[in-house]
Amino acid sequence: MIDAEFIIKKLELEKHIHEGGYFKESYRSPDMISNNKFHNKKHEHKISEMITYPEKIRPASTLIYYLLVGTQYSAIHRVKSDEIWHFYLGSPVTIHIINEERISQRVQLGNNLENDENLHYVVTKDTWFCAEINNKTSFALMGCTVSPGFDFDDFELGNRDKLLLQYPQHEDLIERFTK
Repeated sequence: MIDAEFIIKKLELEKHIHEGGYFKESYRSPDMISNNKFHNKKHEHKISEMITYPEKIRPASTLIYYLLVGTQYSAIHRVKSDEIWHFYLGSPVTIHIINEERISQRVQLGNNLENDENLHYVVTKDTWFCAEINNKTSFALMGCTVSPGFDFDDFELGNRDKLLLQYPQHEDLIERFTK
């Protein structure tokens, strides 16, 4: 039977010290692009919240395996590119999102389509989000595709105090998923 220990060894996963869980990059596109080429102007009406991107070259896309085990969670974070979460096996996962209207959403990632679980889900760039396993005695193996490709310079781990000031209505979520 496949368990988390087998997956960690088979896929050579490492601890994700920033976000939680385990990961391994399995693909990095050889094609390089400028991240400014894909600047989306839809957020520019919120000047106080606008994030500026310095010119930097990125791979067109990257892909990782991502594993959560038991009570592990993906801490609240955001990236400067769209991130597609793919479900592979194990327990379904809840992705918690704080959208640009400051409303909290929950998305179910899993393979039971009759229960409205999603096989994949796109978290749009600059969106605060986190994830947890639904069955805390199990594991969840997923994949995360980032386009333009992931770079740690584009990763922001949520700061509890700052998030509580900005989103006080989501105190429970922020307290649970910040480190």
